[in-house]
Amino acid sequence: MRQGQKAPRTRTGGLRARAWWILRKNRSMTLIELQNSICDGSEKDPIANLRKWLTRLVKAGVLAIKRVDDGKLTSNGSYSYTVIKDLGPQAPLVRAKGEVFDPNSGTLIIPPTTDAINRVSTTGGTTDAVIDRL
Repeated sequence: MRQGQKAPRTRTGGLRARAWWILRKNRSMTLIELQNSICDGSEKDPIANLRKWLTRLVKAGVLAIKRVDDGKLTSNGSYSYTVIKDLGPQAPLVRAKGEVFDPNSGTLIIPPTTDAINRVSTTGGTTDAVIDRL
């Protein structure tokens, strides 16, 4: 006789996977809007987690960031994150060295470094100096 599942069902996908799903759907959101739509209170420091992940995606060129004024006199406002490259349904993974892995295509996105930019400017604008980083 076949037994059914005894444990309660849990959500599939972590915080970043849910955030990627919502970002792809809405195309542009602030960090607070994103937190309010995906967090249920059981996460440990979701703002810091999402901010770190979103910052790495901005550096890799997957997202764009834009300051949004909230109209308060003493506030710095907030930032809106917009999807530039829709990589697919699976959330991009951030690695320790700042690289972003796209599990949909299996490619690795390496953000440009200032070292690579300096090498291009010293070589007269040729792209040969950056090939080793791409």
